[in-house]
Amino acid sequence: MLIRVFLLFLLLHPFSKGEAKKNEHTLSLLKNSITIIIFFYYKVYLNFILMLIKNHILPLETIPHPLFHEKQISLKVLRTDKTHPVISGNKWFKLKYNLIEAQKKGFKTLLSFGGPYSNHLHALATAGKANHFNTIGIVRGEEHLPLNPTLSDISREGMKLYYVNRRTYRNKHLPEVIEQFRQLVGDDDPFSEGKSAGDFYLVPEGGTNKLAILGASEITNDIPDDTDFVCVPCGTGGTMAGIISGLSEKKQIRTKVLGFPAMKGGQFLNETIRTLLNEKKTSSQQVDWELFYDWSFGGFGKMNKSLAQFMYNFEKKYSIELDPVYTAKMMYGIVSMVKNNFFPIGSKVIVIHTGGLQGRRGMEQQIKRLLTED
Repeated sequence: MLIRVFLLFLLLHPFSKGEAKKNEHTLSLLKNSITIIIFFYYKVYLNFILMLIKNHILPLETIPHPLFHEKQISLKVLRTDKTHPVISGNKWFKLKYNLIEAQKKGFKTLLSFGGPYSNHLHALATAGKANHFNTIGIVRGEEHLPLNPTLSDISREGMKLYYVNRRTYRNKHLPEVIEQFRQLVGDDDPFSEGKSAGDFYLVPEGGTNKLAILGASEITNDIPDDTDFVCVPCGTGGTMAGIISGLSEKKQIRTKVLGFPAMKGGQFLNETIRTLLNEKKTSSQQVDWELFYDWSFGGFGKMNKSLAQFMYNFEKKYSIELDPVYTAKMMYGIVSMVKNNFFPIGSKVIVIHTGGLQGRRGMEQQIKRLLTED
């Protein structure tokens, strides 16, 4: 804001030719000051500019599964996990416009929520630091030392962590609970901001809001027009809503979006996705979509020997790493659906790899144990 006011002053201040000659030294100093300010502005906000204009060309990798060949199904994986080494997958797209909005409104601090292996907090900590934000994470559960790999990464990136019980976490969306967080941060003042310590930009759990839908809709730029089905794993529903919105805006009505909730009892996502689409005011001619609930493997973050073996075989054969919370469950479901002739002969299917591979570190021991069980 100060930079804008200063530049506006320079544009509007009436220097006559005579005044300019008498004040050559002053003008020289002003010129040097402008150069420094522009350099500083460029350096600080370069990452915002890149996030705004960068046009990812995401890899599409064909899966030559013998079952797909037998059923005459073309299945390709859209590798959104290749967007960035840390801010990867759907997180890049969901955070993009939230960060830009926070910058526009002059916020210095971002606050959001997640579990102890949260992909969202992991990405937010890195994106926040890269774009000169302070970051705060409200973590579900108690603190355990030493920190797990995810929380260790987050802490190294400068995110301040506060741990809350499950009841408080469930109610985190309520105004009175958000006010408690403001009071907590204000009293603690983790970034020495003084009176403005409790003033933060709130990013919802998973990054899902109207701006996230706008970002996630851009994933559809890499989905071919002749696609029959798009498959996407679901957590908070934001990525699926964004893809539905993007395809609808493109008038790609032939394409149906299939969602695979990662949690048990994911039926609530039906209403969540409808609400998000209404808030986004998605085109009235909306693409068809459907959720499938048969492959949660007992609940969020849970898995069994069957899923572990499927992941191992898939990764060994196709050299695409899956995460056990989201993408592995979705891919297992897709293969089951192909076996049961869900997809018509000749279907072209695009599978969205939403990243989340860092969270896998918390499940490696369990995966190894399941693979060695009799």
